[in-house]
Amino acid sequence: MVDKVNSSISDEEAYAQVPSNFPRPVRLGALPGAQPKLLASHYNGRFYAPGSSPPEVFERWTVCEDLAQQLATKSLESKAGKRSHLTEAEILDQYLPRLIATHWTSEAEAKWVIRRTAELLNWPAPSSVASAQEDLK
Repeated sequence: MVDKVNSSISDEEAYAQVPSNFPRPVRLGALPGAQPKLLASHYNGRFYAPGSSPPEVFERWTVCEDLAQQLATKSLESKAGKRSHLTEAEILDQYLPRLIATHWTSEAEAKWVIRRTAELLNWPAPSSVASAQEDLK
């Protein structure tokens, strides 16, 4: 994982590292007033939905990637310890509602974290996290 803060890479190079299956936020909104207004953030001459500019997506991805790395370690400890009777998918499945309840991620990001953890461990992903395509809609 890349630490953008301690690196000299550009925002575009950092954003290029974000996997295509990582969920991008869809936060559309409007502001009241006499004339219609849309919420948008301006970055490098382009407008983005709030939270979806390249630096913002990169930041969310680094948080989620870190969570997946930590969860991989925790899952291995669980499999070797008190949850040795559960399948690998069941172990991962039990972490999903807990991760969602923390509000550290969106629900789509939480599902991505579980899928990424399964990928890191070479474990089957639980059915509760389904395919990435559903989260990207």
